[in-house]
Amino acid sequence: MVLEAEIEVRRGDVTVAAAFSAGDLETVALLGPNGAGKTTIVETIAGLVPAASGRILLDDVPIHDLPPERRPIGIAFQDGVLFPHLSVLENVAFPVRARGGRPRAARAHARALLQRLAPGIDPGASPGTLSGGERQRVALARALAGTPRVLILDEPLSAVDVSARAELRALLRRTLRDFDGPRLLVTHDPVEAMTLADRVVVLEDGRITQTGTPDEIRDAPRTRYAADLVGMNLFAGRLTPIEGGAGALETADGVVTVPWPDGVAVEPIDDVLATLAPADVALHAARPEGSARNVIQGMVEEVAILGDRARVRLNGSPRLVAEITTGSVARMAIRTGDVVWASFKAVEIHLMVERRPTDTL
Repeated sequence: MVLEAEIEVRRGDVTVAAAFSAGDLETVALLGPNGAGKTTIVETIAGLVPAASGRILLDDVPIHDLPPERRPIGIAFQDGVLFPHLSVLENVAFPVRARGGRPRAARAHARALLQRLAPGIDPGASPGTLSGGERQRVALARALAGTPRVLILDEPLSAVDVSARAELRALLRRTLRDFDGPRLLVTHDPVEAMTLADRVVVLEDGRITQTGTPDEIRDAPRTRYAADLVGMNLFAGRLTPIEGGAGALETADGVVTVPWPDGVAVEPIDDVLATLAPADVALHAARPEGSARNVIQGMVEEVAILGDRARVRLNGSPRLVAEITTGSVARMAIRTGDVVWASFKAVEIHLMVERRPTDTL
């Protein structure tokens, strides 16, 4: 079973245009910042927002002309939106009853889903008494109640306390794995996308800027947003040859020295992309001596602690993200506003150069 969407949606002055697919037993994440158009896309697929043009197919059968209640899609909305006037049990039973199911059978089906997905929640409780994580569990059960052929999760962890996210993320992973059909995950969180999805579609300003597996996005982000999101340093600009088999990559906010790519003609190249892992950036209190071709001074903008590692953002030329140990942070007494030196070797930079017909290997 394959879901294919090729749509253009206009909401006020904003136009969202996207074309992508989700295969059988595949989880595709729509990843992008708030306002990128992610929710607009899934609401259009679900039939809640009309498309200006395009088509939506399920196994080559058009569903874009069907009303929402006839589309075989289950969707758990952002913030776990539930009907406030219905109990938890009646919320989950609603999709079955809306399709003509008998009340008793619908409630029995809903009770079984709640026992599996939300065992600690009283079926008779009012949605207003639930926590964010509990609402999301009930919303997930309701999305599955109508035995849909496509499952959509819209920002499933956005309204969940940090303490409850790990457990809910594990539940989502199991639910997605067990669902027999295409799955769409809408998120602005790269952790969700990278841990729950088989493929990632990056959306920016209403347009798709990159599609690939989590590893492909992580290893070769195509925009500054994607690079910041997955933690890579991204450089983009004109590559000019210099001595010693190296090149100068001239970006909008600085120059970095890189190894000249093998098999590529030694002449200036426009629109070159390069990435550098934050772990390959070393920080120093004073200008370092050594073999590193790139030495950059910058002011510390942020120090984010992640377990025993710290990500340090520098406002240099160019801007950089370094990943060092928390011990190094303490030893150097790095604080926001400090001026430090960063160094990295040219060979640590990964170039993405499109080969031209004149290039030889």
